[in-house]
Amino acid sequence: MLRKRQSLFFIAGLLFALGPACLAETLKQSAGSAAAATGNQPAMLRVGDHLDNARLHPVTRPGLYGMSEAPSGSLYGIVDGKLIRYDPKNAQVLSIIRQVDRIVD
Repeated sequence: MLRKRQSLFFIAGLLFALGPACLAETLKQSAGSAAAATGNQPAMLRVGDHLDNARLHPVTRPGLYGMSEAPSGSLYGIVDGKLIRYDPKNAQVLSIIRQVDRIVD
């Protein structure tokens, strides 16, 4: 019984010590997403988003990125340092492939 009580006190103390740090991190993350939504920084790119042509760099030579030709009806591009596949008809993101360090084409 005493051992269980000691474990309970240990866990409660640990939660009491770590709680404020976890709360601060949560608040920092929510403030960051609010800043992104207000336009202070670009919103995170997601599959299904419609692209802004000013942010898009079309990839003309996919082999330089280790890619073959894009599937029919889609093209590759780079947006915010991410290699993506998109539909050129409606500028919709079809997939996010990976982060790229620099544009090479």
